Amino acid sequence: MNMLTEKANKEILSPTARWAELLIVAALLLLFVFFAYHQFTNTGFFTSKFGVFEMVCLYGPILVSCSAPLVRALTRQRNIARPFEAAGDLCLACGSLWLLMIFPFQYAHFADVLPSALRFILAWVTDDVAKIVLALQVIVGIGSAFALTWQYLTRRGWVAYAAGR
Repeated sequence: MNMLTEKANKEILSPTARWAELLIVAALLLLFVFFAYHQFTNTGFFTSKFGVFEMVCLYGPILVSCSAPLVRALTRQRNIARPFEAAGDLCLACGSLWLLMIFPFQYAHFADVLPSALRFILAWVTDDVAKIVLALQVIVGIGSAFALTWQYLTRRGWVAYAAGR
């Protein structure tokens, strides 16, 4: 098998991988619900600085990030989903940057929505740890968006060439 055909085959998802993509969407929606539950029950996790724009910066990237796994699951192709993944990464980077600058959170209440027996899972997350995670999301999100765009542009030719053989 030549190198172009091997690259093309790696771009096609197996049925198991397609189901895994749907599990990723479910996990992202669960994360969305986790934060929304904090907001609607007024646990104290969100401070008074958490306004409408901050909601867009938090919830928007989660929803945009669902698009890439959905595209991969529906089309079986990795490359066609890369622009969606890059868009999600850029949204995450921009949203995280704003949330890092404003920081409308009180992580002492982060685990409050979990049952008492499970709160230890998230109780270790402090404001400082969260700020580090947000900063990493900015850096990794930008770098990943550029890398995914490069992969999309370079793999387009390989996949089309190999599929035509």
